[in-house]
Amino acid sequence: MTLVELLVVIGVIVLLMGIAVPAIQSSANQRRVREAARALNVYLGAARNHALETGRPCGVMIQRMANLPQCSMVLDHVAVPAPYCGESVDAVATVQLVSMQIGREAVLRASLSPAINTRLVAPGDLIQLNNQGPWYTITTVGDTQLTLRLDITNGQLVPWGPSPSMPVPYKIMRRPLKSHGAPLQLPAGAVIDLQFSGWEIGGQQFALGTGTQPIVLVFSPKGSLERVYYDNNVVSLTQPIYLLIGARERVPAGSAADGLDNWQDRNNLWVTVNPQTGLVTTQPVAAGADVFQSREFARKADSLGGR
Repeated sequence: MTLVELLVVIGVIVLLMGIAVPAIQSSANQRRVREAARALNVYLGAARNHALETGRPCGVMIQRMANLPQCSMVLDHVAVPAPYCGESVDAVATVQLVSMQIGREAVLRASLSPAINTRLVAPGDLIQLNNQGPWYTITTVGDTQLTLRLDITNGQLVPWGPSPSMPVPYKIMRRPLKSHGAPLQLPAGAVIDLQFSGWEIGGQQFALGTGTQPIVLVFSPKGSLERVYYDNNVVSLTQPIYLLIGARERVPAGSAADGLDNWQDRNNLWVTVNPQTGLVTTQPVAAGADVFQSREFARKADSLGGR
């Protein structure tokens, strides 16, 4: 063979490799995303099943990456500690309304007797008063006094006035803690893109807010999605949660070489949690005008069952 012929052969090989490598890389990325979605589906389902079996709320903590908090690659199972009702069987609280923003939130003060163990209660815990009514979010903690917040955007009534109430019993639901189960590490290169994850068709509640706290999904002993903790908020949902499984190189938004975000890449997947049943399904990302239309397509699509 002449030198020219060798160069021609080498050129053909390089050309074929240039065609094949992107295709192979795309296929590998698809496999990573599918495996990540399958693993997340199974991990969420295991938490739900554990809640059903034990009769205690259990859930999953989605940890934000330390150097890239817009996404997550590690999840942990969590358990909810037993409710705390004070340091004696006759522990009580007197409650008064401090302020109210009509249609937004109410702030209350609960004075406790006897003093509580402040190591067992923290901001973000929930408290129910007189064994009925809504769960209030604790915002500040003292040994004899708590500040409470109640979201009233949905027309929630506040049964307390500006004067101290009669003493009533209380029950504090403490924040979930990591359990001893093994964490879930998503395949390298695959992430939960939190920039475009949240609930409702138009919600991006898990986008990076005022802090880098993890997101916690808690399943009830009946299997439903009981509560969601995020960015110092605690909510009960009626709309599905959408978790976008995509590629690490597309985070943050607008950083990919081809200009596509994860919600625009049709190789990616939505993992959806139904709040009423707690069931987890997987749907492909579909083309849409925006991320919310993409979610709407996912809601109407047939489940892939975590494939």
